[in-house]
Amino acid sequence: MENNQKHVEANALAPIPQSERQGWVSLALVQAGICVCASSFLEGALLAEAMPLGEAILSGSLGNLLVVIFMTIIGFQGSDLGLASCTLSESSFGKKGARYLVSVVFAINLVGWFGITNEICGDAFTNFMAETFGINIPLIVSNILWGLIMLITAVYGMRAMEKLNAVSIPFLLIVMAVGTYLAIKEYGIDAASEDVERSMSFMSGVSLAFDFYAVGVVTAADVSRFQKNRAETAKSTIWGVLPVAVITLSLGAVLTKISGEYDISMVLIQVGLPFIGILSIILSTWTTNSSNIYSGGLDVVMAFNLPDNRRREVTVVAGIIGTLLGAFGVLDHIESFLSFLAYLVCPVGGAMIADYWIVGKGKPENWHSVEGTNWTGVISWVIGAVCAYLIGYAYSGILIALVAYIVVEKFIPSQSREGNDAKAE
Repeated sequence: MENNQKHVEANALAPIPQSERQGWVSLALVQAGICVCASSFLEGALLAEAMPLGEAILSGSLGNLLVVIFMTIIGFQGSDLGLASCTLSESSFGKKGARYLVSVVFAINLVGWFGITNEICGDAFTNFMAETFGINIPLIVSNILWGLIMLITAVYGMRAMEKLNAVSIPFLLIVMAVGTYLAIKEYGIDAASEDVERSMSFMSGVSLAFDFYAVGVVTAADVSRFQKNRAETAKSTIWGVLPVAVITLSLGAVLTKISGEYDISMVLIQVGLPFIGILSIILSTWTTNSSNIYSGGLDVVMAFNLPDNRRREVTVVAGIIGTLLGAFGVLDHIESFLSFLAYLVCPVGGAMIADYWIVGKGKPENWHSVEGTNWTGVISWVIGAVCAYLIGYAYSGILIALVAYIVVEKFIPSQSREGNDAKAE
């Protein structure tokens, strides 16, 4: 029992010591696992339906490149200090702002999407068992079953997620290739070159692609805090995110063109390989959802000011709540609200970047937690969130809040500046 507990990651918000930092390859697999999911294929499908195939892939790839750039920048902050994203915000928002604003918004978003994504997996599993074996598993039972299974990985922590992804990512890449081949064989390739009536501009496509990963960008430090240095962080983010993100969106776009179905798992089911299809749904959901509830657990610890070594228990409770809300259909009624939360999440990243890289000059020694509330960060967050919502693209909140922080800081010097923290409320 004691030996097992040693393999379970306990701490949530305390800095990760250098002795526990890891190489870039293992964490690149964790990053890749976040990208291999149904929503990544959906991204390509939406773009392919709105513009020519070549432009769809190019605009989506550019959006993913922006994701990698911002994820790397925030990731550097995590590897510099060994801190999770919500803890990093204690500088730009102050301890009260980080606890009552940042961590609450993060937690609701991540726990909510854990439940919704798990519901998709449970529904697919119930249908598979009924159609293939004639076994009728109630949807609620299926949702709870897979919610608990996915939760186990997140409870054990980053190393467990690495092991899961080391198996699932190669398998899913093979499934992608097989699925695409079978789709072309079944439906032909001619449909891929058919003209489409444009309903989205190229830059709107770039924005759409970014928005799909917006929350993962802002919470990038939750993973990168385990990296040894900035170079390792850059490699794990670039090689873990960009290739897989581009591949999945491209295949989603191509499959939509030739078969009318963006999801490879559904294509596999349609061409007579239901077992591999359902397995790909489960694995792609599992790799993404473990990251959702892992980060969500960190945010709940901060939101409720719980002991740092209770990460495991907190993650279990948060995961069970998300699972039950999804199983009983509660989250279906607030899915639009969870999507709206992206407008509130992204400006947090802009304030964090401005505080660390502009005010703090990108030096770890210049970062420090601020008592009370850092109103410079809160004001820039409000400006970023409102403007992003009016514009209609969540990602713009990062840039707007970043600029707003720099401007507001001229009139209200940030409490994160050395010597100013005594003024914090």
